[in-house]
Amino acid sequence: MHDVRRARIADHPTLVECVQRWWGDSRTPEQARELSLLLPRLFLQHFAGTSLVLEDETGIRAFLVGFHSADHAHEAYIHFVGVDPELRKRGVARRLYTAFFEHAAAAGRTEVRAVTSPRNTGSIAFHRAMGFEPDAGDEEVDGLPVHSDYDGPGQDRVTFRKKLGAPEAGTSGAREPEARAPEARAPEARTSEAREPEPRTLEPFTTRAAVPEDFDAVVAVIDDWWGRPASRDLTRVFVNHFHETSLIAERDGELAGFVIGFLSPSNPREAYIHFTGVAPAWRRTGLGRFLYERFFAMARANGRTVVKALTSPQNDRSIAFHRALGFTPSAPIADYDGPSLDRVTFRREL
Repeated sequence: MHDVRRARIADHPTLVECVQRWWGDSRTPEQARELSLLLPRLFLQHFAGTSLVLEDETGIRAFLVGFHSADHAHEAYIHFVGVDPELRKRGVARRLYTAFFEHAAAAGRTEVRAVTSPRNTGSIAFHRAMGFEPDAGDEEVDGLPVHSDYDGPGQDRVTFRKKLGAPEAGTSGAREPEARAPEARAPEARTSEAREPEPRTLEPFTTRAAVPEDFDAVVAVIDDWWGRPASRDLTRVFVNHFHETSLIAERDGELAGFVIGFLSPSNPREAYIHFTGVAPAWRRTGLGRFLYERFFAMARANGRTVVKALTSPQNDRSIAFHRALGFTPSAPIADYDGPSLDRVTFRREL
């Protein structure tokens, strides 16, 4: 018997192992490992309440990781879905999606978004069978609208939306999806709950809340600012759905720094800083500290009392920066985000 329950933080190591094993028949071990990087622990820490796991006496057999958008009050978003190959074509993914739709509708959401690769024909067919419609893209591939460079250079995506209550196509032959999803195009009106307090300035920079369109400017500079490939660690989903709690600093119209963060849905006391950067030319100007202080002020204004973050144990500069801002670091935690992905976690009381 297969039971569906809400996900738990403790499920994360098993889900990562499942991704690497279940996709092993269609990908090399390195490709399967890279796919699992799309599911860092933060999704189970902060979105467990809207994520689902299907299990039996042998363990986890399928899962759906999703959330209700913070910035778009009518939207829910499905980020990553996996089904044990032994259970595919048995309606398992349909069961998880249907349960997610029901929970989203009960929370007042009227639309669900999802994203997949243009090459993932099984996922495309499944989403269409479930009543999703593809959004218009900037190019067409085999008759399918595609968003080029959606998640960064070379990371093309097909984006879907489904109105809750819309009928499913009901094609029993549709394949189960291989995995995941993101989307959200036009910025919505800002909600007063998440809006940061009256902005202060740090000359010569200007600071503002992010908008979804900022993703392209941010992802374009990450590899250069970091001096290594790092842009794959930030996908568009975080800027699309958490832009009101993220900050952009500019000088003379050029991006100078940013903080991508959100208020945890699962932990009402917590806020989380996911990704932050300052242009090399503007480091040691106080800009990084200023952006963090603006994030702290926004978190306090929304009743949050703790801010969390993490970094690699090798990132001495980040560890020193967070210590200087009053964060308490953990000892390095082995395999925190998956095999060989050790992390140092930070906590700061507001």
